[in-house]
Amino acid sequence: MGAAFSQPTTLSNPSAVANKSYDYIIVGGGTAGCVLANRLSEDAGVSVLLVEAGGSNEGELFSKIPVGYAQLLKSSRDWCYKTTPQAALNNRVLDYARGKIMGGSASINALVYQHCSPSDFDEWETKGATGWNYNALAPYLRKSEKFTPHPAHPDVRPEDRGDNGVWQTSYGYAHTICDRWMDAAVAVGVPRNPDLNTVRGSIGVSKFVTFVDQKGQRSSTATAFLSKDVLRRKNLTVITNTLTTRILFSPDARLRATGIEVAQDESSPRFEITARKEVILAAGAVNSPQLLMLSGVGEKSELDKLGIPVVKNLFHVGKNLLDHPLVPILFRAKGGHTLDYMQDPFKALPVMLRWFLTGRGPCTSNGGEAALFVRSDDESLPFTSPVSESQASELVDNTSGPDSPDIEIGVVPASYRPLPKGKSGLTIVPILVRPLSVGRLWLSSSSPFEKPNINPAFLADPADMKLMLRGIRLALRIGRGAALQPMLDLKENSEDVQDVYWPGDADPDKVLDKDLEVWVRNNIETVNHCAGTARIGNSEEDGVVDAQLRVFGIDGLRVIDASIFPTMVSGHPTAPVVAIAEKASDMILKG
Repeated sequence: MGAAFSQPTTLSNPSAVANKSYDYIIVGGGTAGCVLANRLSEDAGVSVLLVEAGGSNEGELFSKIPVGYAQLLKSSRDWCYKTTPQAALNNRVLDYARGKIMGGSASINALVYQHCSPSDFDEWETKGATGWNYNALAPYLRKSEKFTPHPAHPDVRPEDRGDNGVWQTSYGYAHTICDRWMDAAVAVGVPRNPDLNTVRGSIGVSKFVTFVDQKGQRSSTATAFLSKDVLRRKNLTVITNTLTTRILFSPDARLRATGIEVAQDESSPRFEITARKEVILAAGAVNSPQLLMLSGVGEKSELDKLGIPVVKNLFHVGKNLLDHPLVPILFRAKGGHTLDYMQDPFKALPVMLRWFLTGRGPCTSNGGEAALFVRSDDESLPFTSPVSESQASELVDNTSGPDSPDIEIGVVPASYRPLPKGKSGLTIVPILVRPLSVGRLWLSSSSPFEKPNINPAFLADPADMKLMLRGIRLALRIGRGAALQPMLDLKENSEDVQDVYWPGDADPDKVLDKDLEVWVRNNIETVNHCAGTARIGNSEEDGVVDAQLRVFGIDGLRVIDASIFPTMVSGHPTAPVVAIAEKASDMILKG
């Protein structure tokens, strides 16, 4: 059935769609939602409405400039969530960034394009996600991509990459200090990996592919999938600055989602919109489960406490919150080797001007330019020292397979922390990509305008601290590698734990585990890779959606975003989320 009315396709006031009906309503114009809106509206016989709580990405300069994304954090383009006090982190409350803009977090993140490990998806199938193994998902990973080869990376094989998609990827600007860091990683035994995005997996050290187009601008899912030509489709309507306040259900014997209620803000009127076929939640791993619970779909005992009428008692909504914790280690850098000079407006001006005129230069850096992925049980790597207390026998293997990592270490050619004027820093960032700790989120109120409680439970499992310590010691050794020394100015062994450069200045053979543990608890942050809060399961006894991404016990309602991850991917999740949306679109249109 086609669209029943004619109207402009991009709107910003919910009253314009009040009491109208569409075949498909997509809630959330983020990483997955933009893909879904494009693919579903390719069928001219159906009408599609995309509802985004944030504003348009058009004209958002810092989203377009790859290196400028940090300026969007804690802004109106960020939901600006906070975690609950983290028990294992001295009750610290962490910032929890999520994109509140067309394109979602893909419009404000670090632009990393990574397939992750093939075994991550094979593991999903064992958890009830039938049809979501690597072989099934790989064609969709390539479908969306338009990869542009780079002369500095001749070992990337064309057959491993997509070249006909709309999502543009390539290799961005490379700082010499990051290249030398990769050399230092190889020197301690980490193999080079010419391409993280193949069936061969992600073990090794490599430069990241980023979603930056040939003009040097961010190629988010909004810019890639919602081009002007797509937005001109008569059967696609996009509305921004509109919050979905609840899902509407039929009162019939068979429970069915029939539409949504929306509002512009807390004081504005609320309007209802009808979905003739399906309501699709693509609002992300925070907002999708939040909306389910606000609508009466969740654990009955929790909904009862807030006086929310229970539509479907579904225990696992909001549970299984997965995320990647990081700790940024700052190393003293000599001036001129990092991006810290960009803090000076006069020095930044020529770099910005170069980007405006040519789309080239340091502004096309994504900040986290390179990374290594390793297994913590790799006996060939220097994870310990003479003073280490943790032993390999204490490790818990939580990886998805023998060729999959549990530690990532990234490199940033700039200081992660504020520094005194004129000082520079190289930041090396250990990340747990397969932590054992699992958190949850739950409602703080029955109001859709109140933020939910988010508890990623970082380091709740003691094994995660053991894992992080190994990552830190490997990072310290790489930081002292011969290839980096001409660009760094490290102390022989600092014991000043209050110094901003500690433990970067500490000798990895002398620094004690107990001192590192204290530092970790005071400095751990999130990579903002939350997932899993509406996971695929075999039934409602162990999940929220089935292998078709349909919410258990409710017709006409699906979840299609990172919420559905049964287990965590061992890397950066943007590309997997896009692939999920691509595959799900085919599933929906093919019936």
